[in-house]
Amino acid sequence: MDQQSGCILALDPSQHSDTHRHRLLLSSQPKTAGIRGEDMSQFAPFGTLFRYFAFRFIGWICLCLFSLVSIISLIQTIELVRRVSVLTRDVPDVNYVAMALLNIPNVMHMILPFAILSGAMLCFSAWNRSNEFVAVRGFGQSIWAALGPALFSAFLFGMLFVTVINPIGAVTSTLHEAQMAKIFGESDKSFSVSADGVWLRDKIKDRQLIIRGDALNTEMASIINPVVYLYENNIQLKAIYRANVMQLTDKGWMLDQATRWHTDGRQKDLGSIILPTRLEALDLRQSGLLPQSISIYLLPSFISSLERAGIPAVQYRFHLYKMLSTPLLMVGIAMLAARVTLTNTSRGRRARLFLRGALLSIVIFIFSYFMQVLGSSMRIPMSVAAWTPATVVSLLGAIILARTDES
Repeated sequence: MDQQSGCILALDPSQHSDTHRHRLLLSSQPKTAGIRGEDMSQFAPFGTLFRYFAFRFIGWICLCLFSLVSIISLIQTIELVRRVSVLTRDVPDVNYVAMALLNIPNVMHMILPFAILSGAMLCFSAWNRSNEFVAVRGFGQSIWAALGPALFSAFLFGMLFVTVINPIGAVTSTLHEAQMAKIFGESDKSFSVSADGVWLRDKIKDRQLIIRGDALNTEMASIINPVVYLYENNIQLKAIYRANVMQLTDKGWMLDQATRWHTDGRQKDLGSIILPTRLEALDLRQSGLLPQSISIYLLPSFISSLERAGIPAVQYRFHLYKMLSTPLLMVGIAMLAARVTLTNTSRGRRARLFLRGALLSIVIFIFSYFMQVLGSSMRIPMSVAAWTPATVVSLLGAIILARTDES
């Protein structure tokens, strides 16, 4: 205790270089009981110390997120330049900066858990070096109160990603795909689903079929109650076909009990006919949209439309549940990062500490992928497969930290 100022420094007196940072941990009361009573109130949610540690944690996460996104975007841009340079045909001018910016939300989707883990470990390691965590614990705070700002910030990052970044990424991902298709001459998606049913576009040379059906049977590669619009030269409507069922075969589209309407109003019953096609049975099992190109706000209705049309929606449902579990997963990762970081204060063990972090991230990735495989194969319910990684990581982190707090 300083006899003149009545201040108690909750840190090692030798740590004079961190005086400014540690002033938040000083009390102006001469009695220990008064110090703890006043300073503990600052650890309440959104109190002075709570905001201080939360902003520091957020700063480290943003630094890691920016670094990882920059590195990966640069690598992807270099790869795009290489792919464009080997094209033998003329290609339109490519704005590589715009392409990189459009893909940033998708990159963030991939690396957010790793950014949270690395940022949390760096932040907690800094707290250890400055003895700030020791000081907080010295005020009689539990480990949950000490880590509250970090865990809240991790949850906030997860919520921000789900509610803001994901919808933005859905738009930019669609634009990025369209630009890639324009550069490399890839055909647009020929399959879509709406509340009216399924829609297909089947183009062969100068003839185009626009097909609408009530439902799709992926097992039989058939469309129920189809209406087929036949266009010539891609703009002139030639005829309309109706049938009970149309099935994709090796010879083409086979229409059962088909009726043909000409543009002049004439109608003719054709029985069973075959129309040429370029599609294969595998094309009917894909909706043509990547899960990350659909906003989380639109995913539930999109999944319902797919299921009404008879199209498997496994990957979309898994993506929806996985996105909803993201905030919980971020909290669990932060807890595990605290466990492997805050209990290792020796400088000689820092290399081992970050090795543990790398191994931890690999384990989490493999476990998440394993659960995704189980869910996709329908061996376990899709909701269980998507929520298990976040739940297991969070429970494991909470149990370990609780045991640490008791010791």
